[in-house]
Amino acid sequence: MNLRRRALDPVDLEILWNGLIMIVDEGAFAIVRTSMSKVVVEGRDFGAMLYDPKGNLLAADVSIASKTGATSIVVKELLKVFPPEKLAPGDVLISNNPWWIMGHLNDIAIVCPIFHKRRLVGFAECIAHMGDIGGSLSGSPREVYEEGLIIPPLRIATRAGEDATFFAMLQANVRIPGHVSGDVRALIAGCRVMEERVGAYLERHGMPDLSQIGAAVLERSEKTMRTAIADAIPDGVYDGATTVDALGQSLEIRVRVTARAGRLAFDFAGSSAQSLLGINSTLVYTGVWCKYITKCLVCPALPNNEGTFAPITVTAPAGSFVNPVFPAPVKMKPSTGHYIPAAIVHALSDVIPERILAESGNKFLVYMAGRSEAGHAFSDLMFVMGGMGARANKDGLHCMSFPANSSNLPVEVLEAAMPVRVSHKRLRVDSGGPGRFRGGCGQEFEFESLSASPMTVRAEHGKLYTAPLGLRGGKPGAPGGLSLNGSAILDKSAVSLARGDVLNLQTPGSGGAYPPAERDPAALARDVANGIVSASSAKTDYR
Repeated sequence: MNLRRRALDPVDLEILWNGLIMIVDEGAFAIVRTSMSKVVVEGRDFGAMLYDPKGNLLAADVSIASKTGATSIVVKELLKVFPPEKLAPGDVLISNNPWWIMGHLNDIAIVCPIFHKRRLVGFAECIAHMGDIGGSLSGSPREVYEEGLIIPPLRIATRAGEDATFFAMLQANVRIPGHVSGDVRALIAGCRVMEERVGAYLERHGMPDLSQIGAAVLERSEKTMRTAIADAIPDGVYDGATTVDALGQSLEIRVRVTARAGRLAFDFAGSSAQSLLGINSTLVYTGVWCKYITKCLVCPALPNNEGTFAPITVTAPAGSFVNPVFPAPVKMKPSTGHYIPAAIVHALSDVIPERILAESGNKFLVYMAGRSEAGHAFSDLMFVMGGMGARANKDGLHCMSFPANSSNLPVEVLEAAMPVRVSHKRLRVDSGGPGRFRGGCGQEFEFESLSASPMTVRAEHGKLYTAPLGLRGGKPGAPGGLSLNGSAILDKSAVSLARGDVLNLQTPGSGGAYPPAERDPAALARDVANGIVSASSAKTDYR
């Protein structure tokens, strides 16, 4: 197909658009094949994105919801430091600025300029959560400086090779230097794959650059999204709110959604002030979840790119915990960000009742770090999922958190990688909220430390002690819990586990939808037979 001299017809556009998506998918596959961290390989906490020369997103893989790149502004910010005339083939740029990328220092972004026939035609970005980034694990940092290594905009490789000084500095500041430097190189590998595929793509289709297909993709996507918003959400102003847990206190997320002529504006005025705890969500991370839930609600099949999210704007008061001011601590930003969609769904619950779901139980993020008997450091992250809320016409899903779409870590992989033994991993009976459509159940996950030396563990959840709300007469799901050796401990607090200590995590269930008395008796009987609903709950909650 040679498109040098003719306009794109719908068939051309479909083929070329899918070609761009295939490029980022191949970059993502390269990351999985070369990464060393379980949070990347098993948890899929990474992303691959392709941009035009101005830093506009053209395509993104679908590895994880928060890494769509739609509100990652790192390419545009790096261009301010490294303008196009100062870039050359083989350059590799890096940063982990939480106010540019995905909200905390653990997420490192690698950006590579893509040249074709000595002309800059775009950028590849690969980003992933590192198994460690240094900083304090045992305390509660009050500034981002305490949370780990801050990487300013740097050029860490050229055509001549890597910058050995950077990698030496990186390895000296993290607990698992081989893993972290290996994961950075995995991100570079993903970008290199994308560079190579873009060159082949342009040659195959007789295109000098990505401008023609890029403009068509962005225009078509924006038009489709604006139409979808206008069709789904009537013009108006809608208010919603929810809360997150913050070590004994409750912080409020307040959102005003304004729909006008196919555009949405999200305003978080009235939300709580930024916290001394690291649960603050930077504006780029707050924006990710606004755009993600919009796409889920109105046009889920539309690919991720700048045009898809162009009709959406996000504002929040500087100094609020959904737009904190540097150097606020931000390490635990999922504890807040994952509940932004809940506030938006609450605002729109009476506007598009057929498209929303009850509140979900979300997930634990469990950080584990220590040293093996041989003295080797380990540090990584796993996810323990809660229940997904009941939909307007279907039951919720068990152990499938929403909005975060990370993957569960298999028990066998965890036990092979960490000095722990899993006692059990099982559904929590009756944790799904009763309703005509039952909420998804959470789980109970318990493990014992086998480590000869103390192991630091921090289990983080955004809303552990507050029951996930039901929808339109559905009942709440069960709240969660966290205990060490049978005694309750606070969520988000680091604990030191000695050999034989047992940590028990109970993830919340999720809310049900519509009155429980309306549930199909046959469906309820199956729930009882399958151990999802107890016989006593069937009598008291469903009558």
